[in-house]
Amino acid sequence: MTLWCRTGLLLLLAMQPLVLSAADIPAVPLIARGDRNFPPYEFINENGEPDGFNIDLLKAISRRLEMDVDIGLDSWETVLEAFTNGNIHLVTGMIRSAEREKQFDFSITHAGVFYCLFVRKGSPIQSIDDARGKQILVHAQAYSQDWLVDRDITDHIIPVSSPQEALQMLAEGRYDCAVVERLSALMLLDYFKIDNVALTGPPLTCAPYAFAVQKGNDRLLAKLNEGIHLMHQNGVYEDLYRKWFSVADAHARRQVMLRAGALVLAAVLGLAVAVFVWNIALKRMVRRRTTALRRSDNRFQELCDLLPQTVFETDAKGHITFLNRSGLDMLGLGEASIPNGIELSDFLPGEPDLDEWAQTGDRRGKACVVSGPDIEAFPALLYATPVVSGGSRSGLRGLLVDITFQKELEKQVIESQKLEAMGRLAGGVAHDFSNIITGISAYAQLLRNQPHDGDTVADRAESILTGCDRATDLVRHFLATAGRRQAEKEPVRLGQVVSEVFKLLHPTYGLSIMFHNTIEDENDTVWAEPALVFQVLMNLCVNSAQAMSDSGGTMTVGLMHDAAAGQASPNVLPQRVIFIADTGPGIEPEHQGRIFEPFFTTRGKDSGTGIGLFVVCQALSDMGGAVRVESEPGKGATFIVSLPAAQSPADGLVPDAPV
Repeated sequence: MTLWCRTGLLLLLAMQPLVLSAADIPAVPLIARGDRNFPPYEFINENGEPDGFNIDLLKAISRRLEMDVDIGLDSWETVLEAFTNGNIHLVTGMIRSAEREKQFDFSITHAGVFYCLFVRKGSPIQSIDDARGKQILVHAQAYSQDWLVDRDITDHIIPVSSPQEALQMLAEGRYDCAVVERLSALMLLDYFKIDNVALTGPPLTCAPYAFAVQKGNDRLLAKLNEGIHLMHQNGVYEDLYRKWFSVADAHARRQVMLRAGALVLAAVLGLAVAVFVWNIALKRMVRRRTTALRRSDNRFQELCDLLPQTVFETDAKGHITFLNRSGLDMLGLGEASIPNGIELSDFLPGEPDLDEWAQTGDRRGKACVVSGPDIEAFPALLYATPVVSGGSRSGLRGLLVDITFQKELEKQVIESQKLEAMGRLAGGVAHDFSNIITGISAYAQLLRNQPHDGDTVADRAESILTGCDRATDLVRHFLATAGRRQAEKEPVRLGQVVSEVFKLLHPTYGLSIMFHNTIEDENDTVWAEPALVFQVLMNLCVNSAQAMSDSGGTMTVGLMHDAAAGQASPNVLPQRVIFIADTGPGIEPEHQGRIFEPFFTTRGKDSGTGIGLFVVCQALSDMGGAVRVESEPGKGATFIVSLPAAQSPADGLVPDAPV
């Protein structure tokens, strides 16, 4: 904008030049003063003389117009004060601003100055916004100070006597940043070898720079404007600009001021070049995108071909439009291309409405059977999603997964589970047989090792026969569990069963464990299957005996009254409650909730199978009974068993018929 304004003024001066005679200017020398600390515009050179772009321009104008001018330089504060007081006629260089135009008159602009932000290297301040509220160094009473004040950048403006002082103080680590004219600052940094201060960000402002005269001195102002115009016409201005600034910048100014029309041509040429470059760039971009898409397509095809599953895509009519290599093999199409008109439904008999299913969004897959003229039928899972184009469905896209291997694995798992179940059943049989055979073996050893007394032999032979009967009943129980016979319930005397169990256990544990059967009441009859009752009590007693096998102790079995078991409804048989208590180490609280789980044991694999208490729980459940445990570590354990009590018809309740 400044260049256009200046060009217009120059053209106006060219059409209507103001030619004033030397008589219009006072005969006394004109006093011209400038800033001695503003290189390259104006400064004191090494010979102590005024020098710079402004000085050379004013001297050239004075010679051309035969003006007598006294040129001198001083500090900017001194020059501004003298000019304000009317002690000098003109200032060799002053930035034009609205506020200053109220006091002084300005010539046409002969230069533009750029004020920039300078910081120490490594400073976090990178823009004028970062400098808000910071301590900012400025040239006292210069335009930079007015600019900061007008924009309320900071309350901490530090005015100094010269740009040199501002840069040196900033380099010494004092204050945060400085706002200095760009060319002046760069020359000073280079001249004084200051290497820790640098320019940051774009220019803060570009200000018009001109000669200034006293307000109302129109004759002097017109003379200066005429001189500037003449300097442009004769090429002196460009020579001076090239001398103090740059050849390219001077040439650009000459082109702007003297050949404004060339800008239009340059703009057109620039637009043409831009279109040409854009066209080339667009072609390159299209070529890159095409190459990238081709690579992406190849990558997709390669990845699809690596998948063992079938990847497919169909059109709106259900015709297959894409298959990966696995799909060609799976559907028996070989290496050939997809035949025209072949449909996915041709390979999925019994699946006529795939589109409707795909629209449900089911991510679990659809079980189906794949078959075709050249392949054997196999199970598969179908995953598909609709392909939507332009708001309408245009086909399906999905996967077809052969699950033949998974089905084989399922069969193997089922067979393995069957074998595991058979193993558990065999383990349970072995566990209970072990308990019975232990007693039979003990009595057989006694018969072999002791003198043959008739009564003793008969008594122990009876025990052996009883054990054999128990083993037979146990086999019958497992056959009933397997569904091969019906269970038979009858009245069972708990005291007698406990005595039989103790007889079998005494030869094995009698040296370290005291056995007490406290059941003396004749009313100890329960309605149950004798073999199951024996199995329950045998397992519980063996479990307690094994818990005391190392330290010894006492096992007590008896009847008790249980409030919970006594609260039976009128239609449910009352319960008989028996307890098995030991003085062993007890059961840890965290184990009490798991002891009835199958295969749970705290004795290790070599000492226990975890079957006994699980069998107890199952047997009592079959007979309508229940079991629970009460124990504290170090105080033994008590197992409490409830079974339906046997009743006579006179009591009003008749036991269940055998089932």
